[in-house]
Amino acid sequence: MTFALLYAMALLDGLLCGARVSMGRSAVIRKRSYYVRAQLRGLVGAQVVSGIALTALLAVALTSTHRAVLRADLETVAARMLRIFVPYAALVLGNIVLRLVPSTDIRSATSVMMLGPLTAIRPLVMIAGVLYGISASAMWDTRFLGLFILALMLALEFALNLHAAREQAREIDTLV
Repeated sequence: MTFALLYAMALLDGLLCGARVSMGRSAVIRKRSYYVRAQLRGLVGAQVVSGIALTALLAVALTSTHRAVLRADLETVAARMLRIFVPYAALVLGNIVLRLVPSTDIRSATSVMMLGPLTAIRPLVMIAGVLYGISASAMWDTRFLGLFILALMLALEFALNLHAAREQAREIDTLV
C-alpha cells in the first residue's frame, strides 16, 4: 500500500511539474490544450521515472542475499517518507481545490501565499522526506535506492523545464 501511494504521488508530482514549468510560457489566448499537453508530458515523464525506479528496485531485490530484510527495510523507509510527503501533498491539493472557488481574490491569494511558496520548497520537501525515510534504514541498498529515486524526481522537473523553454523559444520564433 505504501509503495502504491508513493507511486500515485510521483505521478501527481509529475503532472503538476508539467503544468508548473509551462505557466507563463505561451502567448496563445486559449491555453487549455497547451496546459493539458504540458500536464500529460509531466505525467508521462513521471511514469518513465517510476519505471526506471522500479527497474532499479527489482535489480537490487534480485541481487540481494537478504530479500526479506530488504523488503521490510524498504517498507519502513517508504512509510517514513509518507509522513513528510502526505501532509505536503494535502496542502498542495487543498490549495488547488480552493482555486475552484469562482473568486479572483481567492485564486490570486492561493497562488501568491501558498502555491508559490509550496512550489519553491518542493525540492527541500523531497530531500527532507527521502533523508528522513532512509535515516531509519539498516541497509545500504535501501539508502542507495532512496537517493537514486530522489535524483530521478528532481531531474524530472529540470528536464520538463528544458523542454518547456525550447517549446517557448520555438513559439517566439514563429511569432517574430
